[in-house]
Amino acid sequence: MQPLFRHLCLVSVLGVTAAATSQAQAAATILLWPIDPWLSAETKATELWIQNQGNSATTMQVRIVRWKQEEGFERYTAQQDVVASPPIVTIGKGSKQLIRLIKQGSVPMGVEQAYRIIVDEIPQPDAKAEPTIGLKLQMRYSIPLFVYGQGIPTIKEGAHHALVESKNLSWRVTQEAGHPALEVRNQGDVHVRLSQVTLDQGGQKRTVADGLLGYVLPGSTRSWPIPAGIRQPEQMSAQINARDTQWQSTPVN
Repeated sequence: MQPLFRHLCLVSVLGVTAAATSQAQAAATILLWPIDPWLSAETKATELWIQNQGNSATTMQVRIVRWKQEEGFERYTAQQDVVASPPIVTIGKGSKQLIRLIKQGSVPMGVEQAYRIIVDEIPQPDAKAEPTIGLKLQMRYSIPLFVYGQGIPTIKEGAHHALVESKNLSWRVTQEAGHPALEVRNQGDVHVRLSQVTLDQGGQKRTVADGLLGYVLPGSTRSWPIPAGIRQPEQMSAQINARDTQWQSTPVN
């Protein structure tokens, strides 16, 4: 993501109605920022802004769920450690709304806790609308939220608020359902954000992700499909949340 858009998330949304006319109708255009909110050990609350750039009012519901990665899968559970206030808002066209993300307890020392902010579009009743046959899709947005306990250094300025040590990361190629996959393991105390990922094999560089590939939480392992033809890459390169450092590493067995 380019610096200009690092703290903005502009999502153009189409609400699609599967009707006999097969028409796509424009719904809300939502702007969320920042896209990387976080709370240090000393901070009790932070901000999330939602702006409606569409041509009609929209109602949004904001929830925060606990985020874990277990056995290679994303797990989300209900929680009350961090809450959104207000949780439901109606935003007029061209208007914006402040949502406060409030920490209601303390985080254990040396721990990073991960959450997902889920922002759902709530269907708008329209008494004048004619009945249609089909399904109208509402949109959902999801952005990460990290909360820190004492003992984990955080940085207020710069591209990343928490830095990961590359020595705590490792990777290998595995097989998932008969297809090769890139598996990354994070043994550090903070998450790693992987982007611009490439694999080198036989002197040829293959791109796995031009932009964001994904996150690996502390003590977790995640995997992603890789391009066909890559079997035994000798090196991986990736941009991570570090001090101007690119992660370059050979695979582990």
